[in-house]
Amino acid sequence: MATGEAFSPEQLERLDRALEQAEKHSGIPFTLRVGAMRGDARLAAERTLSTLVADPAREPAVLIVVSPGQRILRISTTPAARKRISNAASNLAALSMTSSFSLGDLVGGLTSGIRQLAEAAGPVATTPAALRPSSSSASAGSPARH
Repeated sequence: MATGEAFSPEQLERLDRALEQAEKHSGIPFTLRVGAMRGDARLAAERTLSTLVADPAREPAVLIVVSPGQRILRISTTPAARKRISNAASNLAALSMTSSFSLGDLVGGLTSGIRQLAEAAGPVATTPAALRPSSSSASAGSPARH
């Protein structure tokens, strides 16, 4: 997460906890970038999102970009994440966040939106032990991150 001096240590802890809980619940890595944007926000977000995973078509990831001074909020998802988080769910999370932002609650809006997106994605899929491929390279059924 890229931040300036705008957040207190307690606020950073709340944001980190929200991101961790969202990933734990959904199995999708969530990344948050807060700060000024240069150029087209959509293109910048898509470029950043493409660097978060090795294969965006197969690996889910969510990037939330917020530039309060420019009044920009962008939620970007990889194609794999888009299968689990609909545009409607992203739009509702964005609406919830911007409502909180308009009341001056940046951290509350972000944590609420992150939670909404994770809930929309649903819980991480678990594969029964009998169906897991037996491989010595994966331990405890945990997928490798690239």
